[in-house]
Amino acid sequence: MASPPERLESPEERLGRSIGLRERVLLLWGPGVVALGVSIGSGEFIIGPSAAITIGLGIAWITLVAAFLQSVYLYSWVRLVVAYGETPIALMFRIGALVGVLGALFVPLTFIWGGWALTSASAFTSLLIGGIPGPAHRDLLALVGISMLLLTFLILTLGHRVARTLEVFNWIDLSIIFPAFIVLAILLVPLEVWGELVRGILSFGYLPPKADLVVLGAFWGYTGYAAGVNYVLANYFKDKGYGMGAKTGYIPAIVGAKKIPVSPVGKLFPLTPENLSSYWRWLSLAKEEIFIIFFLGALIGMWLPMTLAYASKHALGIDIRYGIPAWLGLVLENVGWGKVGFAIGIIIAILVLLKTQLGVVDAVVRALVDAFWRLEAVRNAARGDVRVIYYGILAVYLLWASLAFFMAAPTTLVLIAANAANAGAIIGIPALLYLNYRVVPKELRLHPLLVVLNIIFMILSLTFLAAAVGRTLGWW
Repeated sequence: MASPPERLESPEERLGRSIGLRERVLLLWGPGVVALGVSIGSGEFIIGPSAAITIGLGIAWITLVAAFLQSVYLYSWVRLVVAYGETPIALMFRIGALVGVLGALFVPLTFIWGGWALTSASAFTSLLIGGIPGPAHRDLLALVGISMLLLTFLILTLGHRVARTLEVFNWIDLSIIFPAFIVLAILLVPLEVWGELVRGILSFGYLPPKADLVVLGAFWGYTGYAAGVNYVLANYFKDKGYGMGAKTGYIPAIVGAKKIPVSPVGKLFPLTPENLSSYWRWLSLAKEEIFIIFFLGALIGMWLPMTLAYASKHALGIDIRYGIPAWLGLVLENVGWGKVGFAIGIIIAILVLLKTQLGVVDAVVRALVDAFWRLEAVRNAARGDVRVIYYGILAVYLLWASLAFFMAAPTTLVLIAANAANAGAIIGIPALLYLNYRVVPKELRLHPLLVVLNIIFMILSLTFLAAAVGRTLGWW
């Protein structure tokens, strides 16, 4: 007797209840929170303010365009994850081994030097010494940095599943830093500066004369989450159990969890009317999460630090170093809040950068796990426990990151890392479109408008990449 076709449960059936705002916040809105938490980091807190100081708020429109197109790009990948229960990198292997390997490698290439670890450690060291770390604090900086890397490892070992641990951490973290930025912006930013921000948001296509193209390239690449490699964020929808993701397993933690079977490949659900209805319901919820949490949060997370820094320099006349984690602490100290203000600014910096450190490390490790877990020999060596591979790669990557505290990154390596985010579009978008037209059935294909928007995103990412590399190499 033939077995009945596999049925895709609707979100309501999966949760066993109707889904209102409470269920969204407590049970579903997790992947978008993790994505937002990872995205609001060095780009928003260091590159954005530095760009605002040196270039001005006229480039604020870039944030709007970049965050929107990144959200479209992420949503496009999530559609496939929900349908097949596979991560984007696993889906790339459907095209070919080379495409899958490149898709996996672009993620660690984007974060190859561990600058995120150095900035996070620098913020914490500033809190300990009450100032900016200098050459005399090199040993202390290294000690703090390594301690924070160990803390990162420890946090990622806790909980039922790693993705859930990140969700809880980011919910708490973001609930502190967002109100803090909003209150500080209300207190410190004059009305005329808000007007400049609005004009910058509406000045589509404006590029200030003689603007640093390398800074602009980094600004585009680090708005939201790492431009063309943000497909790795779709992993969290799979681990959350969206659609067919519930049938392929997830990465469990060590403490508080047990071994979970994780399939290296997924399977498309039968295209029955009932299954299609459930699929579109899952996508509706994913769309809400991406465009309400990730998109709007990315805008606020970039615009507020930019505006605070710009107002501090050009309206309040505070002359400090802005391209460092301690800049907000120095601003609050100089506006009359004293050492208490400095401590508040540094604590905000620590909360911004630590959650990014957690998210970046997890994303890089997940990308490599996606590639290695496809190999039967690896699965056999790990005895079917994906944690062996996850935590093994995690330990190696954190060891590599610790080297950032003891040596300067070669110029070539810095250039590769800074531009790999934009370069990821070379793989990510063609792979997405190939899967859309050659693998995905016509009932599930992207709307033509989404295809056009993804192509525009690729063109812009590669344009900023070419401008940054060309300027660095002296071509123009």
